Amino acid sequence: MSVKAQKPKAKIKANSVVGNIILWLAVLAVILPLVWVFLTSLKSNQDFYSNVWGLPKEWVWSNYARAWERGNIGSGVINSVVVSLGALAVNLVCSTTSAYALSRFEFRGRKALYGLYVAAIMVPSIITLIPQYFMLLQLNLLDTRLGLILVYGLSSVPFSTFMLFGFFKALPHELEEAAMIDGAGYIKTFRTIMLPLAQPGVITVMIVNFIDYWNEYYKAMSYVTTPSKLTIPVGLVQFTQQSQYRIDWGALMASNIIMIIPTIVVYCIFQNSIQKGLTAGAVKG
Repeated sequence: MSVKAQKPKAKIKANSVVGNIILWLAVLAVILPLVWVFLTSLKSNQDFYSNVWGLPKEWVWSNYARAWERGNIGSGVINSVVVSLGALAVNLVCSTTSAYALSRFEFRGRKALYGLYVAAIMVPSIITLIPQYFMLLQLNLLDTRLGLILVYGLSSVPFSTFMLFGFFKALPHELEEAAMIDGAGYIKTFRTIMLPLAQPGVITVMIVNFIDYWNEYYKAMSYVTTPSKLTIPVGLVQFTQQSQYRIDWGALMASNIIMIIPTIVVYCIFQNSIQKGLTAGAVKG
């Protein structure tokens, strides 16, 4: 009996070891390229070609200053921050109110409207590139940060609404009834009670969308042409194209490090909130 009882434990332990190995391999697959990019950002071009995989022979920190100045990374960072935060504001106003209305109120066509939101998530964003271009053209919003903010913020409303729907739907109706008895209207109830209770979901949506806005390239390239208004992904590509036959690898990799730092910092700060939000959304949805 004792021998039989030990077999399942040994099997569980073996599975755990295999799982840990797979996880560590996945971690290395993500971290090692980032470490290589960081080390390359501190090399001279000569050092890069003669010592691709090794440590820098001389730590060239001036690559970051050169990338910031010659590659217009500074203006790209500012434009990306403005566009990302503006798009987040537009998205949250639209998605939180939509998710609250769809999850808490009964009205004709509610299920069809919710199904339309879900169907919109499945549409590849590249398909909407040309229609959105002509819409911005008619509104005189091409080559403006405002146009990019509206495109980003409104395009992600279906996904954000879908994510927040489960959070609002799971909240007790007694809270709304108590607020109504105290004289609070729908807007005040939403703003002071329902929205704070859905905070984990709201934070999760904010972070996921921020990373998406920050890294987006095709729409920013298509809708904005003025160099001073370009976001950082487009600026990086143009910086590479300007190099022509001789790429400044140190400055280019420094530009990539500057680009990914904000997303890493944001994720590290809100990591626990994101995990709670995803878990709660999975259970409540």
